[in-house]
Amino acid sequence: MASSVFNIGVSGLNAANLGITTTGHNISNVNTDGFSRQVLRQSAPYPLLSGSGFNGLGVQVDTIARMYDRFLTKAVEVAQTQSSYQQTRLAHLTEINNIVADPNAGVSPALQDFFSSVQNVTTNPASPPARQAMLTSAQTLVNRFQVFNQRLQEQRNALNGEISNAVNSINSYTQQIAELNNKIVVAQSSGQPPNDLLDQRDLLVKDLNKLVKANTMTMDDGSINVFVGNGQGLVVGGSVSKLVADSNPADPSRITVGYMQDNQTIFMPESQLAGGQLGALLDYRNQALDLAQNSLERTALGMVESFNQQHKAGQDLNGNLGRNLFDIPRSNFVEFSVGGTNIRATSPNGTNESSDFSITASGTGYVIKRLSDGATSGVVNLGSTDPVTGLTLSAASASLSLPAQGSFAFPPAIGTINSNSKNTGTAQLTGYISDISQLTASNYELSFDGSNYSLYRMSDGTRTSYTAAQMAQGIQQDGMSFQIASGTMNPNDRFVLKPLEGVISSLSVRITDPKQVAVAAPMLATVAKANTGSLKVVDHVVNTPSVSSTDAALNPAIRNPVNINFTSPTSFTYTDTVTGVTSAAQTYTPGMSLNVNGWTMKLDGTPATGDVINVTSNIGGSADNRNGLALGKLQTTRILEGGTATYQESYGRMVSKIGTQTNEATIMSKAQDKLLSNAEDSRDSVSAVSLDEEAANLLRYQQAYQAASKVIQIAQTAFQEILNIGR
Repeated sequence: MASSVFNIGVSGLNAANLGITTTGHNISNVNTDGFSRQVLRQSAPYPLLSGSGFNGLGVQVDTIARMYDRFLTKAVEVAQTQSSYQQTRLAHLTEINNIVADPNAGVSPALQDFFSSVQNVTTNPASPPARQAMLTSAQTLVNRFQVFNQRLQEQRNALNGEISNAVNSINSYTQQIAELNNKIVVAQSSGQPPNDLLDQRDLLVKDLNKLVKANTMTMDDGSINVFVGNGQGLVVGGSVSKLVADSNPADPSRITVGYMQDNQTIFMPESQLAGGQLGALLDYRNQALDLAQNSLERTALGMVESFNQQHKAGQDLNGNLGRNLFDIPRSNFVEFSVGGTNIRATSPNGTNESSDFSITASGTGYVIKRLSDGATSGVVNLGSTDPVTGLTLSAASASLSLPAQGSFAFPPAIGTINSNSKNTGTAQLTGYISDISQLTASNYELSFDGSNYSLYRMSDGTRTSYTAAQMAQGIQQDGMSFQIASGTMNPNDRFVLKPLEGVISSLSVRITDPKQVAVAAPMLATVAKANTGSLKVVDHVVNTPSVSSTDAALNPAIRNPVNINFTSPTSFTYTDTVTGVTSAAQTYTPGMSLNVNGWTMKLDGTPATGDVINVTSNIGGSADNRNGLALGKLQTTRILEGGTATYQESYGRMVSKIGTQTNEATIMSKAQDKLLSNAEDSRDSVSAVSLDEEAANLLRYQQAYQAASKVIQIAQTAFQEILNIGR
């Protein structure tokens, strides 16, 4: 009997001692991140049958359990990955929003200052200081574009580093999880849960979710498997598959995430890497940084190209037609059709070509004229180079669908065309920007599936398919014109096109001589002094240049003398004295407009029979500001985005989008932080250590210990009494 009582007392003593130890462990880890409160699970052993019934045998400790709820822990992980996503996204959006929306040092104030200087020249067209101020303001605008572009590029470079760091941290966490898996499997084989190891692993999974959304699956042996994306296993038992951050094979400047398989890097679609810091970095790059940088480049290109076109439609103080005021990267070739023959014109100057040209068929060859100074070639055959203009003419592919043109300009080049390093074909793409009004703020991917070609617009996911026959004719989409210059694309070959990349970094002011600022019109209408009617020319301007970048800014016949002769008060004819062609009789009405040789004049008043208007080259014209007025109007002309936005409106739309994203991220970040706090509170209500409760447990286990000791003491006394009886 005494032995039984002793055993009962000892079991109680041991249980109480273990309870004190467990409680002390809880108290010691009250501030340990991820620690789950531990409690004793104890029961009464199977009783001993005696003649008097079943006698109890004390207490046994079944296990030390951690207070853990799998669903609450999972809720914390989900909330954590969304909270980290929104915090990271907000931080980066705030940075870029501060750059593009600066009201004082932004692009919009610089554009306003530049066009103010244009207005000053228009007001004082002969003023050298006003002209010099305009060139200085043009350089300031270029500098502003380049400073902003550089700041955005610094953001991109830093982003590449952040992506690499995030991937390295993910690999570190997965390695630690795999190591803990091995330890847990060994420890759990004893039949008891290794609580502290399990807590450490849960904490690592939570920290992993700060970086990327990770899903886990618990296995029978106690290990967990960790997956990202669409089921890519990072941890399987004790094995680890590491992620890699490497240059995208289609775009070396862009760090992309993949994983190693059979010693090869398999790049993952960025849409699969959702949540966490990594998902936020990738989304920020795709949705905000690309938008901001491409929009800035588009604003610069649209402004520069349209301003150059209008400037070439004017005349400078030297009496020459205008040239490009700004330099941007230009294609060194352009293709068009003359008399049904497809022709490629190539310039040795490449990006430095600043003049437009006219071309006319002459026998079996062609005559080229440089419009800026009137330099004219002899007859140039296909395959030959003109020694005067330096242009080379060659036959373009007969399958191409090309515009018929009698004049042409060398258009802006497509910024970058990257061939995927995994391509197996030999194709090389070439092309140029053909229409600035249709440009989007997007990059593109061209792919081939073996039958059809597909052009994917990355900004909105729009995909356009082209047949092989259409590709052979050349693709014209979103203001771009491109084709396969040589070789062939094999199935699954891909190219990335960045039409706007590098525009700003290569942008410069070409004209340095104030006299070459072209604010006059190249032709002048004069009403004959001998006229007897009240006929007058209200307005005489050059037609607005085409938005097509391959078109010349001026009609080559813009300076041809034209005589307008009224055969009656209600009819007239006009004669181009260079071509000798006289028009059919025209009906006159007051306020009508006459369009000839690329210029338009508005006629008003009451003419008399025999009245004449003479249109000639504008000799001198130092006080003429007609082209200056047209240059100034560009600021308020909706040219970009399909003719729906001015330069500043187009840029402002981008700023608005970034601002909207920033406001959204601010709201979502606060909401996700609250959800995370609520999820952690719910988890803590089950798992967290309460010092008040543990203090009570200490007293409870202390009393149990004392009571169990008393049982042992009484058993000892009883046993001693029995021994004394036998003496």
